[in-house]
Amino acid sequence: MQIALYTITTWARTVLENVGTLIGRSAPAEYLTKLTYLIWNHHEEIRHIDTVRAYTFGTHYFVEVDVVLPGDMPLSQAHDIGEALQEKLEQLPEVERAFVHVDFEFTHRPEHKADV
Repeated sequence: MQIALYTITTWARTVLENVGTLIGRSAPAEYLTKLTYLIWNHHEEIRHIDTVRAYTFGTHYFVEVDVVLPGDMPLSQAHDIGEALQEKLEQLPEVERAFVHVDFEFTHRPEHKADV
């Protein structure tokens, strides 16, 4: 009986300690600040950072970033900047995967959104 109670208590404590990493909890503000600094200093053509999110994926983070580049920038250059940023973020030991979205504006005017 005591062994069963000990086992149940230990398992319950382990579940409670790890539930945050399993449900996609947001990264601490300090870590998001670190990511924002790294993104802002990635390339001089970045005009605006629209979104920076990092949420738990096991013991690491998934990172989502939306950056704004000049609208007249060639697609190949915008792609290279976004891909290089993704690779830089994925070099961080805490990051499992990074997703970088490149846009030309951040107000999301109705005419910018696709017809649904």
